[in-house]
Amino acid sequence: MAIILLSIFASGCSMFIIPRYTDVIYNDRQPLISVTYDYGEIEIHLPLFYPRYRPEQIAFQVYAGGDTTFPLISVMQGPLDEIVLFLPHGVLDVEDSTNLIKVMPQDYDFRTFYIPFKGLGAGRIDLPEKAVDFKPLLVQGVVTLAQNDSVLAGVDLSVQVFPATLATTKSDENGIFEMGIPGEFMKSPNIELVAGTNLIFKPFRQKLDYSNTKGIYQNVNIGPSKTLEEPIYLTNKKYVHFREKPDVGSETKFLLDKGESVSVKRTTRGEYFGDIEVLLQNGKLVVFDGWIVKEDLSLMQLENIFSKGNNNESIE
Repeated sequence: MAIILLSIFASGCSMFIIPRYTDVIYNDRQPLISVTYDYGEIEIHLPLFYPRYRPEQIAFQVYAGGDTTFPLISVMQGPLDEIVLFLPHGVLDVEDSTNLIKVMPQDYDFRTFYIPFKGLGAGRIDLPEKAVDFKPLLVQGVVTLAQNDSVLAGVDLSVQVFPATLATTKSDENGIFEMGIPGEFMKSPNIELVAGTNLIFKPFRQKLDYSNTKGIYQNVNIGPSKTLEEPIYLTNKKYVHFREKPDVGSETKFLLDKGESVSVKRTTRGEYFGDIEVLLQNGKLVVFDGWIVKEDLSLMQLENIFSKGNNNESIE
């Protein structure tokens, strides 16, 4: 009996072997990620909000240590209010906020952006809420004096959807300007670039069409063109009558705004006869002639084209 018991005991001990994991262990998530034996996990929570519309899908990529060559993980999901991402422990920079989440809405109208964050060895990371919104609409160009193509610095510019002003800026020392407006206006037919409200000339106005683009390059040529002959006068008030004949009661062709350029050809005792330019929607300038009362015009002087009370340097 002793021999039998000893035999059973010996046989039992030989079956009691400590397990050894020679194969890779996976955490059963997509994509499959191998982990070390001292297993841990990083759980990243990213709340999102959508100010206007939601894209159909959003892609997320996580990068460590500022290296955007290869992502640690890539995920495609619907437009959820909170995204949860899982990473193996020890893959993130825990010293500085050099880790990045790239958020890529799968819609051309939405902007792609990066979120920097500081990592943990293992555990949960809660990031601040981020907006998923449209790409901004851009307009840029150069402001020049139409008469001689000199660049103009310090010219006021704005983008408007009447009656709202969406953005404002001034041209720099090289005449260059750039503005961005919210992408929600991309389908609006009433976006207008306005330039030169601080000049003596009639402001430049141009409709901006973003239906097929996110960026527009629009040069601004302001003031009388090269085709208008001197002497050139400017209307000094609003609603100036530009008439067919100098006779009292003559038909009014146009009501001119303040700062309209008039090339004077001849005069009578109380009126000037001359040409004006009208800019059509297709960008073509058309010349009309007519009569204007003398007191409604002032001789143009290029020494300072900025309106009174404005100390900008005018021409470069």
